[in-house]
Amino acid sequence: MTRQTISNPKRIEKVRRRSLKSFKVGLVYIVMMFHPKAVKTIYPLLFTIIKDFFLLQFFEKWHIYHIPIVHVDHPLDKKVPFTPERVHIYLDFINFWIRPLEMLLHRFGINQGIEYCNEWLKRLHQTYKEAARLYKFRLSTTERPNYTKTLAFKQIHALDPHYCCVPSLHIAIVSLCYAFYKELFERLDFTQEEKENWNKELYEEAVAIAETVLYIKQHSVNCIPAALYMITKLDGDIFTSDEAIRFINDLFRKQTDVTEDDKKAINEHINYMYERLLLEGLLFEDWREPVQRWIINYESSKQIAVNQ
Repeated sequence: MTRQTISNPKRIEKVRRRSLKSFKVGLVYIVMMFHPKAVKTIYPLLFTIIKDFFLLQFFEKWHIYHIPIVHVDHPLDKKVPFTPERVHIYLDFINFWIRPLEMLLHRFGINQGIEYCNEWLKRLHQTYKEAARLYKFRLSTTERPNYTKTLAFKQIHALDPHYCCVPSLHIAIVSLCYAFYKELFERLDFTQEEKENWNKELYEEAVAIAETVLYIKQHSVNCIPAALYMITKLDGDIFTSDEAIRFINDLFRKQTDVTEDDKKAINEHINYMYERLLLEGLLFEDWREPVQRWIINYESSKQIAVNQ
């Protein structure tokens, strides 16, 4: 962790009443791609994302790789209606974690703010690397509608072969993001106003994005607990099991297009699977072991069902 510092009061005054969504992201791209303090962090991250997320999937699609693919759908997935109108929330995933970086650069100045940006990027890099370790054991997919009526869905289908479902990186990263900033706001000299407003905004957006992976059928309910478990194991200093359970229980709480009975069933399933992974994880040094065992068992159970 970097040292605690005190920001310029004039900078604080300029940003403290702004929403995170009001920050554009152009400065982040320029600074992170060219600043000497950032290049050692951003380029290894980009290399990992390209190699171990995009190319990993496309090499499988092009039959260069031959990693087994497991379908991880669950009957509860059908309880959440396909809602393509929510795709803009799903696609806001990248800007969701980039906008706070922009805020840091404005609030602390580039030279100081970039230190905190690098903290986040290093955690993000670890998340991609660890998820890739599991993807290379088994790729996973779900049945998603062949819906290409809009440019957004055409882009999703073109750029995402849909083989990296367990664990869901969308879920892992949004949960890690709000937890990271909650800790950072406490550690640094953020005002009470900033902490209250930005913690609330980040959390609510994280929940909305998590719900949307089910609404637009990019993931199954089975993809969520594995992601939360991974972050708990890798980043337990900021994302505890209590925080994960709170996150699970808030899914669909405010939505009206999922029945109360279905909300209860979905939350109970995710909670059960998360807690099972957490308990089994106590027996192993490598966080992947319980997830790998679950994947193998799920694969076997589906094969048995097909053969019956």
